Amino acid sequence: MTTKGIDYFNRNHPLTNLQIQASLTIRRQMYEWLRQQMGGVAGKSFLEHGATPDTERADSNCFIRWLLADGACVYATSPEDISHLETHFPHLTVIDWQHDHEIPQKFAIDCVISSAVLEHVGNQASQQSYLQNLFIAYPRIFLTTPNRHHWLEFHTKLPVLHWLPRPWHRWLLARLGMKFWSQEENLRLLHHQEILSLIQNTATQAKVRIEQHWYYPKFLGMVSNHVVLIEKYRT
Repeated sequence: MTTKGIDYFNRNHPLTNLQIQASLTIRRQMYEWLRQQMGGVAGKSFLEHGATPDTERADSNCFIRWLLADGACVYATSPEDISHLETHFPHLTVIDWQHDHEIPQKFAIDCVISSAVLEHVGNQASQQSYLQNLFIAYPRIFLTTPNRHHWLEFHTKLPVLHWLPRPWHRWLLARLGMKFWSQEENLRLLHHQEILSLIQNTATQAKVRIEQHWYYPKFLGMVSNHVVLIEKYRT
């Protein structure tokens, strides 16, 4: 099943196959790091928060595939229609996005996975609101998002332009015909200090005490992604 409308995977780009292979390699490193941090995943429950409906790319929903293969109990939710994923991934349970806030009451989720979602939820206030909902509901958050300081922007596959001030970058993308990615509600990249501030401000507003564990995978000579496991303090 393919997604309709905008091809946000940019499948026809000549670098797409190389990107898929690099993405798989990096995501596997992230997954192995998460397994170590969790002391293994077998018998534990995970929620993929913001799963993609795509089933064609090898790097789509790879955390779901790996978790299920390693004996975890896996749930998924998304603002897009992902009901078909239960057929694609036997033993996966899909939860309606509108009722994801009810998940903690119904299931014992050990860790929620938000992989490459934060950069797509909108402006700074929307990003903080998204995180706050996760902070309130779940004991652990495994969060990944691309590094704005990497010289290559992985969505547009354009180098260094994203280092410009955000309004200038969006203006240029629109002029280059990339109107989807020029809109802040579709793409707002973060550098390390910005995500640190988002996490701390969100924790303060949600009135939760947290511990952060960071991982820094590299690609083409630079840190490619912010990867953090956020755990609430036990009181």
